[in-house]
Amino acid sequence: MIDPGRYTSGRIAIANLSASIDSLEVRRAEGATFDEQVALSNLLFLRGDLLGRIVDHVRAESVAIDAIVSATNIGSALYLRARLAERFHRFAEANALLDQALAAGHPEQEIGVERAALLQATGQYEEALALRKRFAQDDPGIHTLGALASLLAEMNQWRTAETCYTAALDADNGISPLPCGQLLFEWGVSAMRRGDLDRAETIFLVLEAILPQHVPGRGHRAEVALARRQLDLAGALITPLLDISDDPEYHAIYAEILAARGDAKAAIEVECAAAAYEHLLARRPEAYADHAAAFFMGIGNRPQLAVDLALANLNLRDTPRARRLLGRARRNAQEFLLRQEVAA
Repeated sequence: MIDPGRYTSGRIAIANLSASIDSLEVRRAEGATFDEQVALSNLLFLRGDLLGRIVDHVRAESVAIDAIVSATNIGSALYLRARLAERFHRFAEANALLDQALAAGHPEQEIGVERAALLQATGQYEEALALRKRFAQDDPGIHTLGALASLLAEMNQWRTAETCYTAALDADNGISPLPCGQLLFEWGVSAMRRGDLDRAETIFLVLEAILPQHVPGRGHRAEVALARRQLDLAGALITPLLDISDDPEYHAIYAEILAARGDAKAAIEVECAAAAYEHLLARRPEAYADHAAAFFMGIGNRPQLAVDLALANLNLRDTPRARRLLGRARRNAQEFLLRQEVAA
């Protein structure tokens, strides 16, 4: 699929990322410019994505808010606010802010890229596709082709998406493994969503060879192993992540692995994940509604809460995936009630 030797060591890349963050944090303490604060926020979000660190996302948001307050260009401030709103799934707010940023003179190209992401996130696929195709034609690189591939995958155009993912990797002319790692992760997730576990495993193995520190990639590979009842492999993949990431998703996966083994310690992990999800939902209900719904529908075992969360998620974005999540949550809740009636 791709030669890992074309990239810098993943370990070095993550270390360089953290060094850049530390350097910008020093600059911020000394009085950083707007652009430096935005750069710091972007790098913190990136590290948070790569290592599953919600604490980095919280810090990134704080830095971005400070940048907005200090901005002298109203268009740039509005655009940054829109990006924050989109990042945390406040889609209607993000769309309105993009309109305001455009009216204030922010570059149309940047607005268009963010608009495409919003359209895709909210299920407006045809409008998103027109933008994604134009960007990929104008500048065929790993980011534009990769974004197009992810949209095609969501539209169930799997064969075309696979071709586009490959083209995106071929177009990568950098030596950093980070863009490639993120693209491989999205590709692997798309394969999981269509139920092709063999393809997902193949992609996640390539990701591990290029960027072994990619926490969500290892977490999803553990899910693939769990689905195949490879419990020892699943446990070996997920256990180290519990000390790296503060995302409750990994405690939830670990709980499922323990439960599959018949280990009573699963209940402790469920309790830990539930408390963490409740905390996150209190702070950012839009951003975590879908993941929390999946957890409480399954091993979290609070079926009505799962329905409520899945419905809230659908109200934010009417996508096929959101509709399927709500359908599963409702069926699960009905089955739970039937079991209770039978037991009574």
